[in-house]
Amino acid sequence: MTEFVSDRVDINAPSGKVFDFLSDFTNFEHLMPEQIKNWKADKDSCSFTIEGMADLSMRIASKTPNKNIHIVAEGKNPLDYTLDCFLFDKEQDESKVEIVFNADLNPFIKAVASRPLQNFVDMLANKLQEHFK
Repeated sequence: MTEFVSDRVDINAPSGKVFDFLSDFTNFEHLMPEQIKNWKADKDSCSFTIEGMADLSMRIASKTPNKNIHIVAEGKNPLDYTLDCFLFDKEQDESKVEIVFNADLNPFIKAVASRPLQNFVDMLANKLQEHFK
């Protein structure tokens, strides 16, 4: 598995509020880049198309309140992956978030996809930070 880790970003909200937001996939639409098309989501799962690349589906597999949301690939996906949202308490009304994407990539795909996947986790973390400003 290849791991892509975002910077830990400061969020102007307590970890409980961020956890509640990230626990509902319908909120993720606000975090997605322009290249995401055909977004469909309910509370626990979503599917979408990365324009010009692939169709992806995922679901929330487990949650540890105010600490972690573990998301897994679901259905037919071009690769096996997980996405974790880690939350850290900072101060009473502040927290930190780190996004970790793990994927089973062959060497060719790794060479092509590493930069976009790193950009993806960084962008998710940054958009989450902007959402709570």
